[in-house]
Amino acid sequence: MRSPLLDSRRLTYFIAVAESLHFRKAAERLRLAQPALSQQIRRLEEELGCQLLKRDRRRVELTPAGVALLDTGRRALVQLSHAAEAAQRTAAHQVALLRVGFLSPAAFALVPEVLRRLRLAHPHVHLVLREADSVTLLEEVRLGQLDVAFVRGPIPTPGVRVDTLYEEPLLVVLPSGHRLARRARVPLAALADEPFIGYPRDPVPPLHDAMMEMCGAAGFTPSFVTEATEWYTLVSLVAAGIGLAILPESVRTFTRRGAVYRPIAGEQRHVALTIARPLGPPGPALRACLDIVSQMTGVRLSDRT
Repeated sequence: MRSPLLDSRRLTYFIAVAESLHFRKAAERLRLAQPALSQQIRRLEEELGCQLLKRDRRRVELTPAGVALLDTGRRALVQLSHAAEAAQRTAAHQVALLRVGFLSPAAFALVPEVLRRLRLAHPHVHLVLREADSVTLLEEVRLGQLDVAFVRGPIPTPGVRVDTLYEEPLLVVLPSGHRLARRARVPLAALADEPFIGYPRDPVPPLHDAMMEMCGAAGFTPSFVTEATEWYTLVSLVAAGIGLAILPESVRTFTRRGAVYRPIAGEQRHVALTIARPLGPPGPALRACLDIVSQMTGVRLSDRT
């Protein structure tokens, strides 16, 4: 089934009618003749192949399809407006656009400082930031939707160059009243019978695999009582006493009453923070960003194509 291409003008007309539920008022707001407005809405419905509005002499109502289009249509128009503004800024001021993706909290210690230095050295670079999981960010780099991303890895992705910046150990997050919370280091084997709060493998495979390998080396498979995809949700669930979690050391940047962070004693696993970018020579804005990352981490990046 081929998706229809929406006309932004007709989408604007539809939103005006959907918000007022009155053709005459919408026509006045748009400074458009009412018959012309009705015709444009009918054409939109024909293009989409579904009824968006129920209308009779007394009232206008949204159909379920109309409700869905109103919600997504508003967001689409906002995105179009942002895209137009970015193009205008670039044309008027020769602004270079840099779209940066990052995974929190892994990038908290690095990304803000990279962006601060980039803004100081290159004030005309316009930054667009995107926070998501590693797999999503890598796919957006591959599709050309992001210029650079800071992600967990390495996760091989066709068409994407991934370089390791540094590695960090895992630690255990415990409820503050837990029997092991007073220890300076926690032996992983002591957690064998504890309830764990986990995270799905798909968004960040290296992190999930490192945790499972550590537990396996300690002689047990963790028993998960629930899962969460956001690190701050995981820590909050630990603070509530639901279970414990194993997370990268950078999670310490999030202070949550009721949760404590403890290093793991014995054999350790590390997870890497990597930088991902499309194959090929970088443009000026990306090259400037890579130079700053190289200066901060000691990893040579900008001379690679």
